Amino acid sequence: MNDGRRGILLDFDHTLFDTDRFFWVDLKSAFARFGVPNDAWERTYEAIWPLGYSLAKHLDELERLGVIAGQDIRRTMLDTLEADFSDLSAYLFSDVPGFLKAARHRGFDLILLSFGDPAWQSYKVRASGLAPLFQKIVYTVKQGGKGELLDDLGSSYAELRAIDNNPADLDSMKTRHPNLLTHLISRV
Repeated sequence: MNDGRRGILLDFDHTLFDTDRFFWVDLKSAFARFGVPNDAWERTYEAIWPLGYSLAKHLDELERLGVIAGQDIRRTMLDTLEADFSDLSAYLFSDVPGFLKAARHRGFDLILLSFGDPAWQSYKVRASGLAPLFQKIVYTVKQGGKGELLDDLGSSYAELRAIDNNPADLDSMKTRHPNLLTHLISRV
């Protein structure tokens, strides 16, 4: 039963959160401060990203390849990186907080539907300060899996919109739910 409810499905990375600046500029620079060369950072990032990114997995891969040596260095790096990136609100696109608050004020439920390692995605969402604004937060590790996740959500809403930077995700959601209103956003 949808009782006239309205919802907006939102992607996180590249839609609400400036992932490129976070990863490819600031996080990469933070690793460099520990002596991790850019090519090693990129190579290890590309190796672990498909498996679901986390700082710990990235450091494990750097250690496995001998770029960093020893658990003490790894632990110091992890503690420092987690402390340095405990507040990620600066990585939200400037229009995001106002948009989310306006949508809530207009009676929309906000649903975060994001691809990535659930623990890592949850960390970024919490650290960005957005978690309290969402009525539901769902993560998938399956690329293209947003359409399937929408199966459980779609019947709960009389009106449902989706905002995402990935046209393939929007297409998969629209194919499964033809009444879904989709909005492509391009931030980069």
